[in-house]
Amino acid sequence: MKYLLLTFTLFFATADAWNRQNHFGNPCYLCRCFVQYTDRDVAVPIRPYAMAIDGYDTTEDRCLATCQRDSRCKAAVYGMVGGRSVFTCEFYEKIDSRTAPMYIPYVNMYIKRSTCPLSISHLSNVDMVPANDSSIKRRTKQEKFIKRKNPFLG
Repeated sequence: MKYLLLTFTLFFATADAWNRQNHFGNPCYLCRCFVQYTDRDVAVPIRPYAMAIDGYDTTEDRCLATCQRDSRCKAAVYGMVGGRSVFTCEFYEKIDSRTAPMYIPYVNMYIKRSTCPLSISHLSNVDMVPANDSSIKRRTKQEKFIKRKNPFLG
């Protein structure tokens, strides 16, 4: 009997952790509603129209749900580059998918599909602010880092 009780307790605790909005271990629920470019970011000249106030407190699904609800949003960028200040969730009005995706590790670019069959009512919106220059500074720094020559390769 106690094993059955322990099994139920463990099951419900796991289900509760799985359904938390701020749980970073969740698999992406809304990725089917977007064209996903893994390890890609938007090129530097393009500027987002809005970004999350606190990127660290934002999950991938909350970022994508906010983009899905916003009619201006055509693409979203969600990144976990490292450190609390480098998490990002950015929203773009227009994007050129042929020139915009550039290789940046740990950052994913999502382009919105025309329809989404999934319900997003259980996901809250991200608090957004108009974009500042921190996005361009972050991408410029990453571009310089990617283009830097590896001294160990000779």
